[in-house]
Amino acid sequence: MIERSYTVALIGNPNCGKTSLFNQLTGANQRTGNFSGVTVSGRVGECVHKGVRLRIVDLPGIYSLSQNRSEERVARDYLDDEPPDLVLNVLDAGNLGRHLALTSQLMEQGLPLLLALNMLDEAERNGVKLDLSALSDALGVPVLPSDGRRKLYRERLLDAVVEQLQAHVVSRSLRIDYEPHVNALLQQLEDQCLPRWQSVRWLESEDDVRFDLTAEQQALMKTRASIESEHVLSIAELLSEGRYGWVHGLLHRVGVVHTERNLADDRLDNLVLNRWLGLPILVALLWLMFETTFTAGALPADWIGLGVDWFSVQLVQLMPASLLRDVLVDGIFAGVGGVLVFLPNVVLLFLFMELLEQSGYMARATFLVDRMLSRVGLHGKALVPLVMGFGCNVPAIMATRSIEEPRARLITILINPFMSCSARLPVLLLLAGVFYPDNAGTVLFGIYTLGVLVALACAGVFARVLPAHYDETFIMELPPWRMPGLRSLLLHLWDRSRDFLTKAGTVILVGSILVWLLQTFPRGGEPLLQQLGHALTPLFAPLGFSWHETVALLSGFIAKEVIVASLAVVYQSSAENSGQLQQAIGQSLPPSAGLAFMVYTLLYMPCLATLAVIRRETGRWAWAGLSLVLGLSLAWVFAWITFHVGQWLL
Repeated sequence: MIERSYTVALIGNPNCGKTSLFNQLTGANQRTGNFSGVTVSGRVGECVHKGVRLRIVDLPGIYSLSQNRSEERVARDYLDDEPPDLVLNVLDAGNLGRHLALTSQLMEQGLPLLLALNMLDEAERNGVKLDLSALSDALGVPVLPSDGRRKLYRERLLDAVVEQLQAHVVSRSLRIDYEPHVNALLQQLEDQCLPRWQSVRWLESEDDVRFDLTAEQQALMKTRASIESEHVLSIAELLSEGRYGWVHGLLHRVGVVHTERNLADDRLDNLVLNRWLGLPILVALLWLMFETTFTAGALPADWIGLGVDWFSVQLVQLMPASLLRDVLVDGIFAGVGGVLVFLPNVVLLFLFMELLEQSGYMARATFLVDRMLSRVGLHGKALVPLVMGFGCNVPAIMATRSIEEPRARLITILINPFMSCSARLPVLLLLAGVFYPDNAGTVLFGIYTLGVLVALACAGVFARVLPAHYDETFIMELPPWRMPGLRSLLLHLWDRSRDFLTKAGTVILVGSILVWLLQTFPRGGEPLLQQLGHALTPLFAPLGFSWHETVALLSGFIAKEVIVASLAVVYQSSAENSGQLQQAIGQSLPPSAGLAFMVYTLLYMPCLATLAVIRRETGRWAWAGLSLVLGLSLAWVFAWITFHVGQWLL
């Protein structure tokens, strides 16, 4: 029986394990990664513990309540407008010197607080010794161990949360001893009936405070300039100094000990961040990822293909000749089965990407390419959405909300569709396996690299055309190296596989049936699909495409996986199984046209869902239209160059 419901807000610095803890407490499977910027907006989950329903809100990772980035605004507005019953502040136990600064702001505001120290094992491995009881006594709030990757402390943490909520503990506001002039100004503001935390907020970020000041309070603000000129520091910097001074004194009192550094991590950083070796290592890892995706996925893909062919043969033998049998065998099994065979390859690609993210390497790759991105009007903060584009462009474009500068965000949105999403992977795998079976991994690596280079070139052009609003400084925190958790990896792979299978059972299924209908009717004459393909062939003939490839590309507007389904359906008349499908494609196209088809698929129009999210995130259909026209134009030009150069070389 549910006695009562409470709201608990999870808050902490980026990359402190907050979202992993949220997943563990609620049973959700939100995306996590060993780099900052995973959570851009708040998420909500629920759990029931000892008869108490807990509504848990996962707020974005932030360093401070005073800054004016989108993540800070989301967290600050939530705490101001909808104060939770309890704030669960998640901290990295190995980095308390920085993480406790946010804790001090929460305590200044007088919010009911409970601290969860994550990654204690890593802290101890890195030589950090903590006395949680002493820390709790010094702060006056409960401090408990937690582990977002394992359920080691889950019950104990939930017990403490429920106990704190039911005890209705009244939190006391922290009063930090700032610089004397700042203290005097804060006291004068308090004398005007302005709470101390609001006074601090106003002094730190005057433009963002949403409460009104009286005339007397506004007059006091004029003393800011004199204090800042005297100290040659802004009020915000003086407040920050006081806050970190409080943190330093706290850690000294509770006896936090740093015994030794992890030299192995330092040596690994020196290697992968080396000025001369860093980029070659990155390129080698990406090549290995694509090579393994093709070679290791080939055998299970063949097994799935044999299974699809066996079911098709059984249906042909068991069912009498009819329209239903034709749509099942030539439409659904050919189309959906043609896509399903690439599930192992897709899973392997995501496995590699998750390993790079969770180990901490992806954050270091961001650091490596920051200088390159800055030359085209972007910075390292854009890399997270761009890398996410290799999975799906829709959430990747939504992740650009973490980029504050409007021009940089718009450019990142517009170039994101050139990052080859997982929906394009089955098309690329199919064609690479047909024409370049011995070098398929290298070809895949080259295609993905081309997409990145085109994206960067377009970004450079946009940066020259679009006016910049302001320069946004990119300061990056390198997370510690971590061994990826098996449970987290399996959950991510299951989510990706489920999404792929769901799409196969919905969008690809409908697309396959539609293509089959257009390829079948009218009977006794030229099917509608062939009529459409022949009408458009003059536009694509210079690229080496036949009508089969032309109509397949048209279907890709719905979802790129439908291209493979369409090819399977239109070639079904000459291919009775998946192996013969590849043979039919190989006989229809020369290798140069096959490579051109891969390039065209890489660059041409975004899918319908991506166009819709571009419109939503930019607020204008014009930008979505530009993305559509730009993709179609560049795809045709690059495919034409590929086809004609390939005729000489291949």
